[in-house]
Amino acid sequence: MSKQKTTRAKTSRSLVVFIADTSSTTGGGLSGVTHTSSGLVLEYRRQNQSTWTSVTPVSKTLGTYVSGGIVADGSLAGAYEVDFPDAAFASAAGVEWVALRIRGVASMLPVLIEIELDAVDYQDAAGFGLSKFADIETDTQNIQSRVPAALVDGRIVSVAQVVDDKTGYTATVSDKTGFSLLAGTGLGAQSGSVALVTKVDELGENALTANNADAEVTQAVWSGLTTATWPTDSFGKHVLISSNNNRSVQVVGAGAGHIAADIHALQAGVITSAAFSADWFTAAGLAADAATEIATAVAATQALSRLDSMIESDGAGQFRFDVIALENAPTGGGGGGGTDWTANERTAIRAILGVPTSGTTPTDPTSGILDEIRDSIGNQTINVYPVSASTPERVAGTTLTFYRDESRSVSVVTDFTLTSLTLQFTVEDQDGNDVYTLANASISRSGQTFTVPVTTAVTSGNGQYRWSMRDITGGGNSVIAMGVLTVQEAASNG
Repeated sequence: MSKQKTTRAKTSRSLVVFIADTSSTTGGGLSGVTHTSSGLVLEYRRQNQSTWTSVTPVSKTLGTYVSGGIVADGSLAGAYEVDFPDAAFASAAGVEWVALRIRGVASMLPVLIEIELDAVDYQDAAGFGLSKFADIETDTQNIQSRVPAALVDGRIVSVAQVVDDKTGYTATVSDKTGFSLLAGTGLGAQSGSVALVTKVDELGENALTANNADAEVTQAVWSGLTTATWPTDSFGKHVLISSNNNRSVQVVGAGAGHIAADIHALQAGVITSAAFSADWFTAAGLAADAATEIATAVAATQALSRLDSMIESDGAGQFRFDVIALENAPTGGGGGGGTDWTANERTAIRAILGVPTSGTTPTDPTSGILDEIRDSIGNQTINVYPVSASTPERVAGTTLTFYRDESRSVSVVTDFTLTSLTLQFTVEDQDGNDVYTLANASISRSGQTFTVPVTTAVTSGNGQYRWSMRDITGGGNSVIAMGVLTVQEAASNG
């Protein structure tokens, strides 16, 4: 695996790779790989990821970055320039490396690359190249040379010595509105100003409590923060106080005394019905699509109500349409909407069956097809004789039936063409002992049917046996058919 380093979040990064040819005995490179090569896979996995991200290969020009691009790098076989997407090198907490893979083409030795993602840029000559440290060192020396002269017992006693004009550190010490570096008897002694120089020592030594002079600082800051009038862009401009200077947090605005604001997020359950006035929700506040859905639901309810009015109980636990609901139904439909036979059809049917047009149907019709059938049959007598004897079914499926001391042949139909096969027929008892075997020469066959003779070697005693017909052609041993052979008792001489 090749290991490289790069700066996190570096974009448009092209990699120069060498793809070896696995069919080469000299370690040569694989030529002809393009973005259309069959099986080509470009993929990457960043630290802490459990899956690989696939990159769709595309065409590119050598020297020009294209995400997913791959192109041959000159005439050297196996040399290529490959461009992985910027997302592979993105900066993220806990991600210090990314693994890249190029694989899948026939005869290609997979290319494995691990790139360390560093927080520093090794190509920055001014920063990581250390040239900026010269300026830092000079500035540090200037500060170190000025601070000691302004200190007594570790405390600043001369602001002028610290903020004097120096190269790279220019500060003009002069009175500004609200701030004065002149001596005074306490903080706030100057009108709207702070006597900074005199009070620096005290601020470093005493706490801001009501029992010392520096409590003036606390009062001055608090009064400044809670004043009703604030200069533009000052800190107090962002502090909410009441319009009457109350120190409690009461927000009073223009108009009705409320602050106009958009609600961006609410905790669950904070709005209750008590928060709304009566009749607050009107038709004007209902969305058009909601009104449409309500109208549709009402229409559906009306349709169900009408259907309910059309149905009545039949008194037996069932329901039916009432008379009004069926008043426009087709006549003669039996309530099912169908139509009866026409008058001509009814006349024809009666004539065919010999049914009179009125009265009850006669038990002995004198006309029609029923009369003709009776006349054709006449007084014929049909005699049914009982079967005095039966021939047993010797082959029923795969069961062969014989009687004790019987010798006869049976034929069995199979699913195989048996003409050219070498066959073997075997009968064995319940203990698996062979009691009867026929070789191929003793077995007759025609198409898919074979015929075997069974002798008293099997039928000398009643019982149940297993039989099988096997194909042993060429030394094989395949079962063609199998089943049960039963020997039953029948009358015999002696």
